[in-house]
Amino acid sequence: MHICIFQTGEPLHIDKGNYRPMRCMLLANKLIEKGHKVSLISSTFFHQRKIFRFKSNRYINVNKNLNIYLIPSIGYKNHIGIRRILDHISLAFNLHIFLKNNKDFHPDRIFLGYPPIETSLVIIIWGMKKKIPIILDVKDNWPENFIEVFPKRLKSVAKLFLFPYFFSAKYIFKESYKITSITDSFIRWIKIISEENLDSYKVKNKYFVSPLVRKPIKLNNEDYEYSKKFWLNLNINIFEQKHFSFIGSFTKSFDFNLIYFSAKYLLSRKPEYKFIVCGSGDQRDNLEKLFFNLENIILVGEIDQYQSKLLISNSIATLAPYKNNSNFNNSIPNKIIESLENKVPFITNNYGEMKTMINNQMNGIYVPNYTNKSLSILIKLIDDKKFLNELKENAYKSYENLYDFDKVFENIIKNFD
Repeated sequence: MHICIFQTGEPLHIDKGNYRPMRCMLLANKLIEKGHKVSLISSTFFHQRKIFRFKSNRYINVNKNLNIYLIPSIGYKNHIGIRRILDHISLAFNLHIFLKNNKDFHPDRIFLGYPPIETSLVIIIWGMKKKIPIILDVKDNWPENFIEVFPKRLKSVAKLFLFPYFFSAKYIFKESYKITSITDSFIRWIKIISEENLDSYKVKNKYFVSPLVRKPIKLNNEDYEYSKKFWLNLNINIFEQKHFSFIGSFTKSFDFNLIYFSAKYLLSRKPEYKFIVCGSGDQRDNLEKLFFNLENIILVGEIDQYQSKLLISNSIATLAPYKNNSNFNNSIPNKIIESLENKVPFITNNYGEMKTMINNQMNGIYVPNYTNKSLSILIKLIDDKKFLNELKENAYKSYENLYDFDKVFENIIKNFD
């Protein structure tokens, strides 16, 4: 079977640097292992680093079973803004031209990453004409999260202005052969948007959940020594296990007040315990100002997957300061799964799916606000070893039960039939 995977801006194996393969390449590798031919379509613009891989269309023949097509766009610097919308429009237009010019391109199935809405619409229309079944992979609740940045009094006006996007989303959802998303909450949202007859046989068999999992990272001796040296060269002894960690992008997607108030609370009570914050992004300068007077916060730049694993596995807990918006409330981000994989609980202020999982699995800590009463749980994590060890055990159990890499991807592939 020839399967086309479309996903914009994800790291591919052709990229240099420390970004690990994500959903599209992991699925491609699994499909190739099973004897399928894969065509992967992505963008020349690399979303994570906000850089261009190439400036124009690029075709890469990796081997007889894998071809990569990169489609150009104009690029952007901020996650939210007009420039990003224009980038997606230009990408959709160039994708349309690519499909129009490649008349012999006819896969048996398409695995389509959503968003962007614009490119999804192009492929849905093209796939319908070609009578190709499309599995839609929904990872964000566009366009609903566009409205959340507007004041309450302007939300209705914004929704009216964004009507074409809502109409397109509904059309994309209804015309997809199957739809997968990362949590049940996302599936419920998709059903509401699409307004389909939920009692029909087609709809009952249309949806399935596939969390954002990846292959577990394993440290061999060389990787371990290399990562150990990295941390020791920074004069950070992570092996004391007296730290909490955050690894991610420094963007407005996060509520860094969770880290700020947690560190401020512990500074006068347990000053020897540190908060190690790793990453890069457009909020770096703001974070340096926010954390300036807190000696127990250590800001580090980007780190690779091995340095990350060593840091997390020696942490008391990881920090998951996700904002309380509809997108994150519906999600279990891959940073949470990475923490569970390493047998480490997580701390979050998000009252959506993450809080629900904590209540059900007892594998993390929910902090409802930044009062001394709420933050006192940090002292318990440090002083009560039995409590911490129970959280650690539960963290790994939930990882094995819910986020096993092979089980998740086998289920995705089963749905191509």
